[in-house]
Amino acid sequence: MNQISDKDIDQFHELGYFVTGVVFTDDELRPMREEFDRVYAEHVAAAEARGDAAEADRLRGQRAYGQFHTHSDVAAAFARKPVYMEACRKLIGGDADLYYNQAAVKPPAGHSKTFAWHQDSGYQRTEPLTYITCWTAIGDSDLDNGCIWIIPGSPSWGLLEHLPEEETAESYGGLTAQFSDDSGQVPVEMKAGQVAIFSSLMLHKSGPNLSRDRARYGYVPQYHVPNAIAADSGKPWGDLVPVLRDGNRV
Repeated sequence: MNQISDKDIDQFHELGYFVTGVVFTDDELRPMREEFDRVYAEHVAAAEARGDAAEADRLRGQRAYGQFHTHSDVAAAFARKPVYMEACRKLIGGDADLYYNQAAVKPPAGHSKTFAWHQDSGYQRTEPLTYITCWTAIGDSDLDNGCIWIIPGSPSWGLLEHLPEEETAESYGGLTAQFSDDSGQVPVEMKAGQVAIFSSLMLHKSGPNLSRDRARYGYVPQYHVPNAIAADSGKPWGDLVPVLRDGNRV
């Protein structure tokens, strides 16, 4: 069954994104939430066992884990779900790799921060340049608990300069896109089980989680052509996990 319409694909080419309907059931989402919590608890517990109180405190505020497929067999299987494979076929082609994937959890107020405007391609320029990001709401994602914001149409601006910023009490560290007009920004509020699929050139950010007791659970797999190349080194870059060959799931 198709979960991505021709209208969705047309919007992607025009504005750089679309949002699916609810494509995952709670029975599919619950194991992912449990894996996020397990990995988080194990990292904190390991730091406490080492007697590293400062690291344990830092990890209590860190709920983002890259290459999540290496932490969780559940996530490795989830990254091959039909909606992602359909997005690959329609936006990349019959052959695609998992380029990167991460758990992205914002804890409730007290440990939550903003994440500044950026393009995913701003972190590593690749050849070819663009790929797709599939921001998946593993739980409800809304203004109260720190949903993402985007600027529709911004992929047409090309790859912007990104400069590093240090982490502060209010904002996570990372690379920030350099531009002056964010007046077109819109929040992307999603129910659990929806997916925002957007270009790696889409400008996006997220606000803090202002809720008292609701973590924001997101899973963010990204897909690229097979064996994507880092533009600065000419070497293969990314997770490099084959997920689709000749239109068939690997």
